[in-house]
Amino acid sequence: MGDIAFLLIIFFMVCSNFAKEAHIHLKPPKAADLGEIKETPVSVTISQEGALYLQGRQVPDAAAIEWGIAGLLKDKAGEKERTVLFKCDAAVSREVFEPVLDAIARGGGLIAAIGDKTVESIEPPGTGVRYD
Repeated sequence: MGDIAFLLIIFFMVCSNFAKEAHIHLKPPKAADLGEIKETPVSVTISQEGALYLQGRQVPDAAAIEWGIAGLLKDKAGEKERTVLFKCDAAVSREVFEPVLDAIARGGGLIAAIGDKTVESIEPPGTGVRYD
């Protein structure tokens, strides 16, 4: 019975992290060349309004993200363990997201940014017709 109770507790803890980030509305930037990103233990999100989130919890500024990243990664040595998933809305200006990227790096994180894959236009040679 004790094992089942602990498994249930772990299950709900894992599910609660996903639920915390579900309320953040994002429209990621588009890019033509994207790779697959595995799930990472740490995430930083910037919403369309410019609100900053660390692990699904809102934080006041980039300094709080730096300290939070440093604390979460202090005993992590491997590249996979130090990877921070960075999610940012496409409408967020450079002045907002650059200090956050710097904070992640100063905190010891390796940044893995997400985006939406764009479909490249195909134009057959000599036709002048473009397929999207």
